[in-house]
Amino acid sequence: MNNTNVILYSRVSTDEQAQKGFSLDYQEQTLINHCERMGYNLVKSYREDHSAKNFKRPEWSSLKTFAKANKKLIHKVLFVKWDRFSRNTEQALTVLREFDSMGIELNATEQYLEMSNSDNKMVLSIYLTAGEVERDKISSRTISGTYQAKKEGYFTGKAPYGYDNFRDEFKKSTLKPNQFSFFVKKAFAEVAMNIESIETIRKKLKQEGMKLEKSAFSELLKNVIYIGKIKVPEFKKESAMVVNGKHEALVSIETFNKVQDVFKGKRWYGTKPAQKNLEFPMRDFLTCELCGGQITGSVSKGRTKKYAYYHCRNKCKTRVSVDDAHNKIGSLLFNLQINENIKELFSEILKDSDSQINGNRVTQLKSKTELQKSLKSKMEDAEDLLLSKDINKERFNSIIERINGQLNEVNNEIEILSASKDSIKNYVDSGLMLLSNLNIMFDNSDYDSKRIIAGSIFTEKLLFGNDNCRTTKVNEVVEVLTRNSKGSERLKTKKAVKNDSFSVNVPGAGVEPARFPTGV
Repeated sequence: MNNTNVILYSRVSTDEQAQKGFSLDYQEQTLINHCERMGYNLVKSYREDHSAKNFKRPEWSSLKTFAKANKKLIHKVLFVKWDRFSRNTEQALTVLREFDSMGIELNATEQYLEMSNSDNKMVLSIYLTAGEVERDKISSRTISGTYQAKKEGYFTGKAPYGYDNFRDEFKKSTLKPNQFSFFVKKAFAEVAMNIESIETIRKKLKQEGMKLEKSAFSELLKNVIYIGKIKVPEFKKESAMVVNGKHEALVSIETFNKVQDVFKGKRWYGTKPAQKNLEFPMRDFLTCELCGGQITGSVSKGRTKKYAYYHCRNKCKTRVSVDDAHNKIGSLLFNLQINENIKELFSEILKDSDSQINGNRVTQLKSKTELQKSLKSKMEDAEDLLLSKDINKERFNSIIERINGQLNEVNNEIEILSASKDSIKNYVDSGLMLLSNLNIMFDNSDYDSKRIIAGSIFTEKLLFGNDNCRTTKVNEVVEVLTRNSKGSERLKTKKAVKNDSFSVNVPGAGVEPARFPTGV
């Protein structure tokens, strides 16, 4: 045995692991056998499962750190072949010079080069370049294969939240829903209703077990993967596009579009409190009428029990017990009940509109289907022009890009129109009944439900005082339904018409500057 101390380095990429002759065990054993034949002292062995496109590899970094710390003791770093060391010629030469400056030789046992011979530098370049060329070929095949797979509707890469990676009957990569798909469906459904803020919904779902932070949740809600679509990126001369995926959609396109509209719009939902205090569900919906300050809540200790109060954060004398405050808000909701005369008229309008919409849907679907056929025909015409050399490739690509944009839009519209729609007629009367009993719903609701009712009805904070609770603005639909209108008076005499404008003489009770008869 001589005094040559060596470090062994074995490397495979993930795709190479199953290939014969590339396994880490094979490489390491080959290197150990070489050391035994040469009588080298084996100091340390490193095994890597990482690409050789650069040297940002965890095990190589550890090897380099160890070699620097022990450069006076280490003489060689050995690997089986040069492509195990690197597939990047420029970076490889830099690393070789770096180790040479430490007095450590890098070499391949099966492609050994005497580094003192200058002629071997040309051979070294061939070995390194061959590895780099092979990497480029693999990369090119991978990119082309990935593009083609996406274009056919298959998903490549790590599965998004709510899905697992899955191989179909053709052994192609796609997705299947997992146990977390429930949270995805619930997230889209609740955000689409636009009652609570997106962040409020995220935090609520997080408490139920959905482990997504703010940015990840936002990206989830914008990802077309959940409507069964695949984004295909621009590739060579092909334009970017969106195609139908092979996987199961978790939400409808209609719900997805509603969620995107929520991102575009702005609405007040009440401030989400830093800590959830079940005693004070309305504390972030209230503004002091005396100073305009924030109303908060606290508990006072009496002789025999505790008392909960809403009060101003400033030094105002606004201070109301929780029960009285909730009764005032309940009274406010009671006075915002739907006018019984208007309710019947509105019910008829909704049911009639539903019939018209369903009828229009059939007509629109027929129109969009004809447009789809026309666009496909134009694409075929463009192909004929290209084959006959009446247009060049650049002009052809421009035409196809424009038609593809129109076609994607039409395909989405057809998918929405083709989706089965439940008639709203069955829900109109029950929905209006709920709106007729807002105060009862509020009184019987828990913390979260009280906040949802307030956030959906009141679009601005309530002005709150010891004797008053009022608002300057409510949900526009509720405002219309609670107006004292000429239309409702005519309905009493059965002369109402469906195009009545619900014109207003006096603002509804509870809407500033009107006051309730009770003084609240």
